[in-house]
Amino acid sequence: MRVKLCLELADNEFDAIVIGAGTAGLSAGAVLEKFGASYVILDKKKEIGVPVRSTGAVSLDWVRRIGMPQSKEIVSAEIRSMSFRTDKGNEISLSYDRTVGLVYDFTRYEKYLSREFAGPLNVRLETRVLDVNGNTVNTDRGTLSARNIIFAAGPQSNFGKKRSRNEVLVAYEEIRKAPPRADHQMVLWFSDRAPGGYFWDFAESGNSRKIGVCYYPVNGRQPRDVLKEFEAEYPEIQGECLSTMAHQIPLGEPDTTVVNGNYLYTGDMVNAVLNTTAGGLQGAFWTGKSAAEAVLSGNPMEYQGRWDSEIRPWLLKHHNLHRRMHRKGVKSISRLMTLAKLMPMSVKKKVFGGL
Repeated sequence: MRVKLCLELADNEFDAIVIGAGTAGLSAGAVLEKFGASYVILDKKKEIGVPVRSTGAVSLDWVRRIGMPQSKEIVSAEIRSMSFRTDKGNEISLSYDRTVGLVYDFTRYEKYLSREFAGPLNVRLETRVLDVNGNTVNTDRGTLSARNIIFAAGPQSNFGKKRSRNEVLVAYEEIRKAPPRADHQMVLWFSDRAPGGYFWDFAESGNSRKIGVCYYPVNGRQPRDVLKEFEAEYPEIQGECLSTMAHQIPLGEPDTTVVNGNYLYTGDMVNAVLNTTAGGLQGAFWTGKSAAEAVLSGNPMEYQGRWDSEIRPWLLKHHNLHRRMHRKGVKSISRLMTLAKLMPMSVKKKVFGGL
């Protein structure tokens, strides 16, 4: 990588300011830290990894491809067997002789990014960004400036586009006290009760599992109530609730523009979400990393180039597949699952294992 840095900077002046200390912001910071850039990451929250904003499930293929961390201390479960189902009785179940997915302990994962992945990052918590003007970032703790601003502030940030109701899923998850499933570490159910999304059951630890739902909020119902209704029909997911997580997932078409001058936009702010599974960690990590690499090169447009040639085509493929899957609700998904059963087993395992 070509690295071009500003060697002489005054106090509160940086090569880059990163707004947001989630996965995208921390992955950007890790790259900047590794190559000796002057940077700071700003976030209003009090603690890294809190509140929890993701189930934490990722494809191991993509973890390796884009360089996400694999340390055992941040992995709560490994996925070797998975099942995709509808509440109408369709099912595709797959077992592997190797690990194909990881379930991160989200809080440990983000703390690891901030402290150990590339060394301790320069993060200022409890710092609210008030406005950004040119190279200047005004906060409630003072004014900073930088050659480049990396925005990694989440889907409903004041510094990004506002998403309509039909572009955002609501997600709700409970970690429940329950023994491991005897069949799979990951089960997804597609249902018209969760339009555009699904219900899930993920392995979490030896004595708990992650049970949740995500969907377009078109019916006005609360996710907790939707999940409760579903579990009445599927008692296998019942268990004592140990903790909860709720957040929003942008699920529209990936943005076309991610760079505006010296402003670089990443993660949920540009719909860098794998729409078929509503997974945002891969896209957040990849965009944050790519934005920081472009800053280091001295040419922010290198990030736009990678977005156009690599990242967006991958996201768009899954966006279009998601639209096809959910065009007529569970009927469309049932039809696609029937077709998928005709695939050779090797192809089926590659397709589903890579999600």
